[in-house]
Amino acid sequence: MLFSHILVPYDGSNPAGKALRKAVELAKIEAGIHLTVAHVINLQPFIMGEMAFSQPESYQEQLNEQGKEVLNRIKSTIEVIPDANVVILAGSPAEAIVDYALNNSCDLIMMGSRGLSSMREWMVGSVSHNVIQHSHIPVMIFK
Repeated sequence: MLFSHILVPYDGSNPAGKALRKAVELAKIEAGIHLTVAHVINLQPFIMGEMAFSQPESYQEQLNEQGKEVLNRIKSTIEVIPDANVVILAGSPAEAIVDYALNNSCDLIMMGSRGLSSMREWMVGSVSHNVIQHSHIPVMIFK
């Protein structure tokens, strides 16, 4: 078996959907693959000049609920895989993805090239680019 644990960061974007569909295809073909789909809630403070703004706790709870809704939409897609689960991560998206992969014995990350928050990513750098730069395992990017 080439890969045993695939991590798919998922935000509901088209590229993330392509990555998820390919990961499910691979897990159907290759028995024994564990599939984890992760939604990352970005809790980083927004920095403008010398000021930093953090989200209030109520906003964090709202983001958590939205994350659960996003993952609920794909449960029917992954239920065909016997060893699949979903997780919600919090923090810097790239850092959370790389840390989860490292701490949970993932051996492949399959993710979209661009997420839903393209304006912020354009200003501070692409999440997928940062994952590629910091991951110690292979990363497969989908457009």
